[in-house]
Amino acid sequence: MNDNSKQISNSASTGGLGPHFENRVQTVFSILMLAGGFSPCLPTWPIVKIKFQGKYQDFETDDLIVYCKEPNTGKQAKLIGQIKHSVKITKGNEKFGEAMQAAWQDFNNAKVFSAASKDAIVLICGPLSAMDTNSVRPLLEQAKYSENAEDFIKRIERAIFTSNEQRKKLDVFRSHLQKANNNIELTDEELWRFLKSFHLLIYDLDTKGVTLSLLHTLIEQYSCNNANALWTQIYEHVQWVSENAGYITISSIPEEISSAFKRVPIEVIPADFVKDTTKIIIKDWNYHPNAPELAITSIIGSWNENIAPDKAIISQLAKEEYSNWIFKLRDVLQQPESPLALKNGIWSVKDRQILWQTLGTRIFDDNLDIFKKCVVTVLTERDPKFELPKEDRFAASMYGKVLKYSNQLRKGLAESLSLLGCYPTVLTNCSFKKAESVAALAVREIFNDADWILWASLGNLLPLIAEAAPGEFLKAVEDTLQQRPCPFDNIFAQEGSGVAGWNYLTGLLWALETLAWEETFLIRVSVIFGELANRDPGGNWTNRPSNSLRTILLPWHPQTIATIEKRKIVVQTLEKEFPDVAWKLLLSLLPNQHQMSAGTHKPVWRNSIPKEWTGKVSNKEYWEQVSFYAAFAVEKAKDNVDRLNALIRNLDNLSKPAFDTLLTYLSSDFITEKPEDTRVCLWTGLIEFTAKHKRLSDTEWALDSSLIAIIDEVASKLEPRNLLNLYARLFNGRGLNLYKKNGDWQEQQKQVEERRQQALKLILDYGGIDAVISFLNRVDSPSNVGNSLGGIADALIDAKILPTYLDSNEKRLQPFTGAYVWSRYCHNGWDWVDNTIAKNWSKSQIACFHTFLPFTLDTWQRVSSILSDSESLYWKQTGINPYQSDCELNFAIDKLIKYGRPHAAIDCIYKGIHDKKPLDTPTIVNALISAISSQEPSQSMDTYHITEIIKALQDNNTTTSDDLFRVEWAYLPLLDGHYDATPKYLENRLATDSTFFCEVIRLVYRSKHTPKTEQEPTEQEKTIATNAWRLLHEWRTPPGIQANGYFDGIHFEKWLKETWNVCNETGHLEVALSHIGKVLLYCPADPCGLWINKAAAEVLNRKDAEKMRDGLCLAIFNSRGVHAVDPTGKPEKELAQKYRQQANETENVGFHRLAASLRGLADSYDREANRIIDEYNFEGEA
Repeated sequence: MNDNSKQISNSASTGGLGPHFENRVQTVFSILMLAGGFSPCLPTWPIVKIKFQGKYQDFETDDLIVYCKEPNTGKQAKLIGQIKHSVKITKGNEKFGEAMQAAWQDFNNAKVFSAASKDAIVLICGPLSAMDTNSVRPLLEQAKYSENAEDFIKRIERAIFTSNEQRKKLDVFRSHLQKANNNIELTDEELWRFLKSFHLLIYDLDTKGVTLSLLHTLIEQYSCNNANALWTQIYEHVQWVSENAGYITISSIPEEISSAFKRVPIEVIPADFVKDTTKIIIKDWNYHPNAPELAITSIIGSWNENIAPDKAIISQLAKEEYSNWIFKLRDVLQQPESPLALKNGIWSVKDRQILWQTLGTRIFDDNLDIFKKCVVTVLTERDPKFELPKEDRFAASMYGKVLKYSNQLRKGLAESLSLLGCYPTVLTNCSFKKAESVAALAVREIFNDADWILWASLGNLLPLIAEAAPGEFLKAVEDTLQQRPCPFDNIFAQEGSGVAGWNYLTGLLWALETLAWEETFLIRVSVIFGELANRDPGGNWTNRPSNSLRTILLPWHPQTIATIEKRKIVVQTLEKEFPDVAWKLLLSLLPNQHQMSAGTHKPVWRNSIPKEWTGKVSNKEYWEQVSFYAAFAVEKAKDNVDRLNALIRNLDNLSKPAFDTLLTYLSSDFITEKPEDTRVCLWTGLIEFTAKHKRLSDTEWALDSSLIAIIDEVASKLEPRNLLNLYARLFNGRGLNLYKKNGDWQEQQKQVEERRQQALKLILDYGGIDAVISFLNRVDSPSNVGNSLGGIADALIDAKILPTYLDSNEKRLQPFTGAYVWSRYCHNGWDWVDNTIAKNWSKSQIACFHTFLPFTLDTWQRVSSILSDSESLYWKQTGINPYQSDCELNFAIDKLIKYGRPHAAIDCIYKGIHDKKPLDTPTIVNALISAISSQEPSQSMDTYHITEIIKALQDNNTTTSDDLFRVEWAYLPLLDGHYDATPKYLENRLATDSTFFCEVIRLVYRSKHTPKTEQEPTEQEKTIATNAWRLLHEWRTPPGIQANGYFDGIHFEKWLKETWNVCNETGHLEVALSHIGKVLLYCPADPCGLWINKAAAEVLNRKDAEKMRDGLCLAIFNSRGVHAVDPTGKPEKELAQKYRQQANETENVGFHRLAASLRGLADSYDREANRIIDEYNFEGEA
């Protein structure tokens, strides 16, 4: 590990003098423990202990250690948390770097962290930038849901799973973790395993934040009207414990706090004392004058009378004009206990089943014939949003791509279809089996010639359709699976990630889950799931066919009423039809694989689940299932090395009979007589398994030493004789199992390195350098081989490796050679470098050789001296690590710019700014402008570095206005307020230069004097217009504002007059006034106390300034941004009061027109509050 690790707990935080944020976060977890809640990122086990400032106990990530414990088994897990109020996930952010340094050390310290025990390493911070939040969280989710490192890297490389921003954030993690790992690059396996265990929690603990409000609400459940006081008590106690680096448990918390969280027993009046003195009278709507209309309503279910096609369908069903029919229903709506509800034009039946049963006798054959025609018409409509690219579908309504029929009508008719299929006997006046027949025929017609768009359009209606006629539905799915191309493949391809993404297969999965509850359909449904899983290309969404299968058959919580025998047959059937799907299913059903389940979709109308069914599984039933699955897995793994390896990794999850059977098979002649290269991976798996359990023998889950001895005996029979096979595991992954749990980590690291070097000596003796090169194909980390070989090499080995392998394009040779050169340099210094390069080396080999050396002036001078005119060979390919150099980086910066790598130069420039070095403004501007058209890979662009450099230029007096203009205009998309970077010069120029403002307006808006043209603008014109619009949209500096914050009314009047005249002449006055009004939102208050400067208010109050006032009100409304909706409408009411008060103040000082606009704004917030209250049906204060 790195010896220069930063002391994460500085004197402030260790002594309790750190920011309030840290203590607030610690208080949050303490409240969760007191309330019997669970910790995020850990299993849902109660919190039993919280430790603060654990540095002295060898925790590097030490602000917060939360321990939870499973009540029944006593298993424990812990959250190791570092708290940073403000952090940016970038390569140059020191705080993030410190957190990664600590996290990496803890991750590799078996004394404090165990992934097998479900421990979690967590960075807890305040609100992050949108880019960090939207990129890092999905990246970490990718790691957690990937099967292995190879799967993770494939996901990252595929655009369908991962955005460019996520890839950049992965590079940020790589960069910081490499520094924490003694500048040794991590393998993909190491990186994946770390990210699987790393979590990011974002807490908004501002006094007015939502999180704190929710915590107060939680406290209020235990201590009424005392939340604030109790929060303060807990906070102060936590602060004191944190200062003293102590623990908190339930028993250690003061009685006056813990007693407030004791649950008060609820006393219930004895049943004998309760006497029913009232008789509930349910009205029989079958005898109401409008019963025929109600019967039709029971068939429809719900609809939106604001949508004409809905009314047209209803007219068909009612056999009369909608206006006549609805008139009768409005009378029913007025009746006490009306079965109907109306809200915002949406009609619905309150209790569909009751009304269906009450009025079923009034439904006849002809009603069902019309219903079938209508339901097929409505439900076969293709959603036009699928005409849009998948990333635009979330905004389909903005593009006018909406369904013809309302969602209410679609759902209502789908429910009616289910009622027909599930409760046909209610329709006593219909022909025999008429209801079931209509349901089945309707389902058949709906899916006749169904394409992927129809399946995706039906979405969450599919479970209802499946309940209507399960046989017809399953046949439709099976037929669709046989089509070539298969429509479901297209649906898989539509899956997106992030806010705008969607999984359009979820409805189908829910429909199949619904039917899987019944034993009759279980095997048929499972085979369909198997084929879907076989087709599934994978994705970010957890709703997947394989997950549905696993959840249905989960031994401790099955989601079917089918017998255990039938469930066993499901697995056997799947193994015949889809062996790979069945294999993954078997592994997921072994013990300890999935300890949580949210269940599957349950039937809404079908009585598939008996009322007495509880879902409880006895111990005997559980072990009967897992024993079968384990034995079946062992049987199906025979003669398949990959499957045997998977079972070896799960030896501790097998039943005892399966455990014994597997080991017997592994030690049989059938395996021992296989070629060594075939069986070596089995030996490695066994050795790694026992090494892990020996190293962590004191944990609860570790196998008994007697069982480990049996496994070791089997492994000894498979031990390879070929040295390349025997020693490959020394160079695999992190090599964590090569270390002991306790002991000096650095000393053990030294011992491991000695073992590696000794192994390489034996390999060299066995087959020379050719054997070492062959060895690279058997190890996970060729760089580890190169690093260790460099520690024992001599000139003879140098001659074998150099320069032969320097310019090799083979993937495994490059990291090996690079690590070898670096190691030789570290052991022997520059003398070795100078004496190694020979005259017969080609220039490309010399350049490549130097790229493996430190990124310092010593290297650069040698490159210039040796390569001379060919130095570009070095500068175009060398890796950039400016932190290796202690000298000025100007030399490297100039070369990188010269040879087409301005982004690399920018990384070096940032290092100089970080180190407070003087700015070379012309060079910096050159690098930034050159980077715009650079051909470097997109991931090499570090937006944080760029914005920090631009801010430095803005603060530098030597930067010319011309340079600032060029740089800010070029990077305007980045100067959006993230990283506190804004286009200061451009905004100020808008506010001071009327001519420039008018020019920007003309770039964005067409003159009202110019007729609209059909000519498409060029890409360059689009780019310029977009930049200009962005500048106006983000403008925050009002005309008239001075550097000291003073508002100069005279200057404002002069600027406005010039702008008015020019824009009026060009036909842009209205849009210009709107933008001026928007920017006046940022005008300072007047010295007299008015909310806005009087000079600005005077202008806004003019008769001809209505557009300006509209712009101001729009800016005020939009300034609220994204916000949580309070069902009480309280925030909106407060805003209405605020702007009504401002209107009064404004009017009182003589600006009545401006006051009227503010009152209009206040009224809009009142209307919004009423809309929210109505939408959420909140019965509080209105």
